Amino acid sequence: MNRKHTAIAVLLVALFTAMLGTDTAAQSVNWREQYDQSYNAYLWQLRWMRIAIMVLSAAAGFALGWFISPQARRFRKVVFAILAVLAVGIAILDHSVVGWGTALLVAFVGFFAALGYWIGRGIRALGRAPTTFGSAKWATPEHLAERGHLGGEGIMLGTIFDGEAERTITYKGDRHVTTVAPTRSWKGVSQIIPNLLSYTGSALVIDPKGELAMTTAAARKAMGQDIVLVDPWGIATEQTGCEAARFNPLDWLQPGDADMTENAMLLTDAIVKPPAQKTDPFFREEAKAMLQGLLMHVALDETYEGRRSLATVRQQLLLSGPDMKALFERMASSPHQVVSSTGARSLQKDEKLLSNVLASVQAETHILDSTRLQEALSASDFRFEDLKTKAMTVYLILPADRLETFSGFLRLLVQQAITVTARNIDVKPDKPVLFLLDEMGALGRLTMVEQAYGLMAGFGMQLWGVVQDLCQLRRIYGEDYESFIANSGAISYFGSPDRRSAEYFSALCGVTTVWNLSSAVAHAVSSTFCQGQGSGKSRTETDTRAATQRKLAYPDELMRLPIDHQVILIENTDPILAKKRRWFDDPVLKTKGVNLHR
Repeated sequence: MNRKHTAIAVLLVALFTAMLGTDTAAQSVNWREQYDQSYNAYLWQLRWMRIAIMVLSAAAGFALGWFISPQARRFRKVVFAILAVLAVGIAILDHSVVGWGTALLVAFVGFFAALGYWIGRGIRALGRAPTTFGSAKWATPEHLAERGHLGGEGIMLGTIFDGEAERTITYKGDRHVTTVAPTRSWKGVSQIIPNLLSYTGSALVIDPKGELAMTTAAARKAMGQDIVLVDPWGIATEQTGCEAARFNPLDWLQPGDADMTENAMLLTDAIVKPPAQKTDPFFREEAKAMLQGLLMHVALDETYEGRRSLATVRQQLLLSGPDMKALFERMASSPHQVVSSTGARSLQKDEKLLSNVLASVQAETHILDSTRLQEALSASDFRFEDLKTKAMTVYLILPADRLETFSGFLRLLVQQAITVTARNIDVKPDKPVLFLLDEMGALGRLTMVEQAYGLMAGFGMQLWGVVQDLCQLRRIYGEDYESFIANSGAISYFGSPDRRSAEYFSALCGVTTVWNLSSAVAHAVSSTFCQGQGSGKSRTETDTRAATQRKLAYPDELMRLPIDHQVILIENTDPILAKKRRWFDDPVLKTKGVNLHR
């Protein structure tokens, strides 16, 4: 029983108790005996009549209150329309006194309704603030309906009350989406999961805890999607009934492929994570060059047939001195220019420099010592190219406590998935492939994510980045972080204790012009002593009204946003103060998902 039902029950008990107390008190009054003698046979009927009066009065008040409430607006329109039709019909067809009286009533109501319409418009015009200092305003349901952002298919962002019910706000554009939301702010239950339960296009999902797969995989399978769980730790396999899938990034490096060198560079860029602080780039760039050559060597050399994987690359990096020299000599004799130049340059380095470069490469690939990752990256059970050609959902799952340590694993797969999807530009699916990058900050600076946000909108793919705050983006991408906001067609801000983010979104909401009303009262007392004595008093009251500037949303207001509120910014649309709706509060979605917390 919820709080509302509890309050109603308590009220009924209190009412019944008061009724019994009143009845008992009445029995002590002398006139009760005479009353009982006269109406003894009707006491219970009269008692029930009094109960009925009280109950019906309460019901009538409740019904009247509901009738004038916003929830009954549509019902009121129907009732008034029916009454208007009946009144006009009687006024036209009935030639009796009733018809004439109804005609006069309709004329009276029509006259004052028409007059009131123009008077109301005039009053609103007089009270409307000018736009001298700014014209920002919160979006209304009517404004969103005009822009096509209410209901229909698209990315569901939140809800807004239109006077009758909560309407879903959707973004139907092809530009990318960004959500700025701190932890425990309902980002999963109010945005990510609802869209996975309803979006019919292919999707790649970063799933830090496996909960997204456990909640939505069955629903997406029911849509006709192929479900792929890349789940090295087996977090969601039992719950979803799906086997863990494997993916070998080295299968991307095929002999004769004109893009092989570029592909190896992209893999290297994903493996070698940019440093958090600016450092001398020499050893990092040398490490990337060595790793690129070694990746191509393992992919091309016949010695590694049947074991071309990143685990083999890691083994080669850990060879001892003589074996390492033999590896470089074999690479130097390779017919492929990049491989041979890598081997030759490594042989030319002095021992100390080579040792430092090797140490850098080994440090960047230490996650490949994990037997779970070695198994997950040993072979390919699916292709990222299929995201565009058939309905498929790929969940990339890592335990939350290993997200930072093994972020390179996610970087590898996300980089390759975005690249192959963007290159396959001739294939245009009915719905763009949705890349749902939860905890995008954990990926670090990723070249293809940055390029996709800036250049690849409309390539049959749509990125949705979820970050905790803008400081996280700025720490990773430096001053370029604003390009993520600038290239997003829709942005959701859930509020946060981060002052920089609050100030940034306060500025994005804009400024408005409001009336500033002030009153002043002045009292003056004067005395005169020239040729007699005199005195005087005066009182002056001044009321002024002036237009002034105000931010539509101050930073401290955004920092105190209620847990169920958010600010949504959609291209060419007024800022939206919206509500979040959890998927299990939606009557349709709650039948599709698996509630893990019941």
